[in-house]
Amino acid sequence: MTAPPDELPQGRSGRLDREVERRLEDIANTIAAFAALDFDAEARVGPEGDVVDAVAAGVNLLGDTLAASFREVERRVAERTEELALATEELSRRALHDVLTGLPNRALFWDRLAQTMRHDQRHRAGFAVLFIDVDDFKKVNDTLGHAAGDRLLVDLAARIRSVLRAGDSAARLGGDEFLALLDDVSDPDEALHIANRLLEAVAGTDRVGGLPSVTISIGVAVSTGRTWTPDEIVAAADAAMYDAKHAGRGRVVLYSEARHGRHDHLASADHGLADLLEDDPR
Repeated sequence: MTAPPDELPQGRSGRLDREVERRLEDIANTIAAFAALDFDAEARVGPEGDVVDAVAAGVNLLGDTLAASFREVERRVAERTEELALATEELSRRALHDVLTGLPNRALFWDRLAQTMRHDQRHRAGFAVLFIDVDDFKKVNDTLGHAAGDRLLVDLAARIRSVLRAGDSAARLGGDEFLALLDDVSDPDEALHIANRLLEAVAGTDRVGGLPSVTISIGVAVSTGRTWTPDEIVAAADAAMYDAKHAGRGRVVLYSEARHGRHDHLASADHGLADLLEDDPR
């Protein structure tokens, strides 16, 4: 006859208590592992089928649920991180590029120009700046509308890119004004050759969508002969561009200090009220 539990031999009761304590400790350690994000931990479920095993099985089920939830959180965090990185990259690109044409904007062009100048001070490789302005662009907007004008600017940007060499840079300054930075140019003739190729590329008639043929006027300033600041050499190219406008448009003019004077600021930013009231050659 089996003795009631309270009549079990003391040794057997002690062993049972220690076994339950060990199983409960195993469950507690598993829960602690879950708290440390170790979802591979698993509580031992024995053959007893008692309440302790039921708790262990429940803890293991909880671990499976937590592991699945954590993987889902990780997946969503990875997605959001990638989206944020792409958004940040796009914001950075927009901050430094013209939205319409995709070309670098003034800020990025000035930065590249400053880098080129620092490189030129060390290596004397030479460089040139081209100031490009579309002739009679206002007429395009007035007769065909601003949407056509925008399409024309996009087309011009693509044509400018197609002519420039690897290492050269183009930018849209604003409106119908573009800039080009020619690297490793020690001879003005080399810069003039590229500028004339731009004239030919832009004057082409193979435009689609009913876009009109246009011409451009280009001012060229070459680094040789003096030390420039970014503003100075762009202003010099701008002055030469105005000379091209007055000379009949659709042509290239090389900046000469003897001919154009010394320019320390962009002419397009320095027109006074009297200039605005005059007939602008652009």
